[in-house]
Amino acid sequence: MREYNIDKNLLNNIEISDEMKQDLISDVKQGKRTSNRKFRYSTGLMAACIFGVVAFSGAGASAAYLSYKNRVENMPKQEKEEYVQKLENDTYNSLEESMTRSFTKEENDRLIKLQNDYYKNGVFPKENMPHLKSLSELEPDMLAYVEEDNMIHVPESELTDEQILQYVDHMAKYIYTIEENNKQEASEEQVQADEAEGSDTIDEELYDKTVFDVSEEDEEAFRKQSWDLIKDFYGEDGEDLDDTWMFDVSGFQPSELDGMDDIWDGYNINWIESEAPNSKMYQIVIPKNEDGVFSISKSGLEVFNDAEEYSWDEAKQYTAQGEETVKQFVKEKFGLGEPDRIEYSGFENLEGDPIKSEIMTFNLYYGEHYVAVDWLISKDKVNGIIGSGLIELNKDE
Repeated sequence: MREYNIDKNLLNNIEISDEMKQDLISDVKQGKRTSNRKFRYSTGLMAACIFGVVAFSGAGASAAYLSYKNRVENMPKQEKEEYVQKLENDTYNSLEESMTRSFTKEENDRLIKLQNDYYKNGVFPKENMPHLKSLSELEPDMLAYVEEDNMIHVPESELTDEQILQYVDHMAKYIYTIEENNKQEASEEQVQADEAEGSDTIDEELYDKTVFDVSEEDEEAFRKQSWDLIKDFYGEDGEDLDDTWMFDVSGFQPSELDGMDDIWDGYNINWIESEAPNSKMYQIVIPKNEDGVFSISKSGLEVFNDAEEYSWDEAKQYTAQGEETVKQFVKEKFGLGEPDRIEYSGFENLEGDPIKSEIMTFNLYYGEHYVAVDWLISKDKVNGIIGSGLIELNKDE
């Protein structure tokens, strides 16, 4: 086994122009999610996130869900204006950068429960999180957004359940504002395009070329197949998946773009526990072709909250243990034997800066092909995998 300094970003393994890569990365960053795997929008195929807006299906819209939607969609005018102003001031690439401190593990444990109560059970805070104009208004032990420095100020004292609910409520309203702003900008771009040439915008052209509908019959087949894959791959860790989770599948064929290989054509499948931005999520790609790329991964605060983070120097001492775990996993799940060689990558963000990570990625090479396996270091478990020709396709599809 040897160290190999490669970027784990999946886009670097897709043959598209540098300009398109930068546009995709820029668009993902402008989504105002986070670089942290605790948040679901940081995982999976980034390109798929750009070319389509997914509509999730589940057990039907519950009263609690409708109550949450009503709450964010019907904010008072002044409150809406406050969130629009916050969006205009926002220059951060991640949620963590906009907070004076991160939540503790214990606070995150409660956040997991309380955000489920908020989104799935309609439990809301008694009061809104304060929005203050200046730092001079900030009081001790207050959780508040301050416009002067554009930061969420988290008190050093332990957060109460009410404060955590206020934070969940704040983020729900802010994300709603972002999504509404994106819709408005897309609509304005379409109007300008129609007036100019009567043609589609670039985003719509990409969408029309690369995304295709899945029939109801195939959707049901993919629901069952992906359910079984999650239960098989993650064992007891996947036992929390049930019929209340949101499900989505869409067809994706980047081979319609110049320079893209058809190994990336497939069906993007998502299982999401709730609307919360850091809820647990399983993402699966079922390839369209026999030699196409298959992937499965999970993300969310619940997955990573009790996992240790390591610098690259700290993580390297565990490579032998990780190598054995991932080799055994691909042998059991895919019948793969001893790889020709194994390479592993350092921890870097999109800008190439060193970061800490809970995960180490192993690339197992078999001739000209390789399988990339994400290993959760402190738990000694496989968290995700991507590779070509890994699963047998349904011949009826």
